[in-house]
Amino acid sequence: MPSPVLNGEDISFSNRRMDATLFPGDNPNIFRQEPSPEVDRAWSIISDTRPIPISREDVLSIGKDPAMAVKLSPDFGLGDDVYAGRIDVLHQIHCLNALRMEAYFDYYYGEKYPEGFNQTDEKHRYHLSHCIYMLLQNILCRANTDIYTHMWTDAVGHPWPDFNIPHKCTNFRAILEWQRGHGVDEHMFVDMRRPVDQQPHRMSSKFKKVNDPERFGHLEDNRYDGENA
Repeated sequence: MPSPVLNGEDISFSNRRMDATLFPGDNPNIFRQEPSPEVDRAWSIISDTRPIPISREDVLSIGKDPAMAVKLSPDFGLGDDVYAGRIDVLHQIHCLNALRMEAYFDYYYGEKYPEGFNQTDEKHRYHLSHCIYMLLQNILCRANTDIYTHMWTDAVGHPWPDFNIPHKCTNFRAILEWQRGHGVDEHMFVDMRRPVDQQPHRMSSKFKKVNDPERFGHLEDNRYDGENA
């Protein structure tokens, strides 16, 4: 379906050889390095999930109801008929980064959860489950059928997979540059509140209790009377 990214222009592709070696080498790519402020900045740059302005036509083109979609407030200076969207691939990278952080649990969460993963709260675990399933669905949806071969090595006796094959790749840099130029202020977006004449989407009691236990902690655990989006 059409996307407002790059103003609907065709996004270019190029053939790239994957770097899929098991060991990172002496000068590993930043995304294979151990946790550090520099590594965190690199992941932050490629997972810029700030909202972007989209039109009513864009909302309709993805099968959504404009009456239920959030509009950006006039405070953004973009008019009074502009909706909020986000680019899906950036959310996917956000989820991949969440899994990376989980792999380095002590570094990222050790202070909050000194007893390890089993000490985490429901919201933490549901977010992780969400990210795993979201990434799986996207992989299955695109189902890359490119073929890789095997090779004989002087290190192991059995055939060794050669994952370093060429793929036809989207120009992600162009998408990221477009996002940088169009993303709106995240704090302003989060500070927005539902207009009094806007019908709310009904969420389940379970979602409410996990997301805001202070406000909805009195609700029954297993009462599902809405959606869990």
